Parts: sequence; structure tokens; C-alpha cells
Amino acid sequence: MNLEKISLNAIGGIFLGGISYFLGGLDSAVVTLLIVMAIDYLTGVCKALYNKKVSSMVGIKGIIKKVGYLLIVALSVKLDHIMGQTGAIRTLVIYFFVANEGISILENWGNMGLPLPKKLLETLEQLKKESDK
Repeated sequence: MNLEKISLNAIGGIFLGGISYFLGGLDSAVVTLLIVMAIDYLTGVCKALYNKKVSSMVGIKGIIKKVGYLLIVALSVKLDHIMGQTGAIRTLVIYFFVANEGISILENWGNMGLPLPKKLLETLEQLKKESDK
């Protein structure tokens, strides 16, 4: 094996392990958040292309917002740790961001003039309200 390849794999593993640690692990909630964040970004790009309003600055702001979400999740993990490690704060934060991103996906979809599943929108709004409490 090539030493350079081993080093890159080790660095990548350490980096991903660190991210996993700060997010409280890669459970289904975090994976769901990462998936809806990616879908939101992609539907935002599609909306911009569809409406002929592509802007790299808007794209960069979207990425910064998503990094901010992950930082808030990391903060919630630490708050859970000092409050007894129940995971409740982290879970509520992730649910809120999943709902927020889901609503954004549907807004992007709607801004392209495509039909929206009303029940899905209602469910996401309810999830967002419940995580606000």
C-alpha cells in the first residue's frame, strides 16, 4: 500500500470521526438532517436555474446556513452533556432543523410551479411547532 493513501485515509477517518463525535453520533436523526440539508441545497439550485436567477453568493449563504445548523447541533450535544446526557435537547434541535429544511424544500419546489403534497407540508409545520415548544 502507498503511505500517502494510508495517510489520507487516516486523516479522513479522523475528520469524519470528529464530526460524528461533535454531532452526537451518526444516528438516524443526524443522517436525516444531512439528507434534507442536501436535498434543500439541490432544490435551491434547481429553483435558481429554473427561474434564471443563479447566484454564487446565494449558494454560499446557503452553505454557511447549513454549517451553522451543524454548529447548533454540536452546541446542543454539549448542552445535553452538562444537563445529564438525555439527548432531548439535541433531538429537538435536529427535529426543528429537519422541519425547517423540509419546508424550504417544498417552497423551492413550489417556486418552480410544481405541485406540492399538502399533507407533507402540514406534517413539517406541525413538527416545527412541536420542536419550538
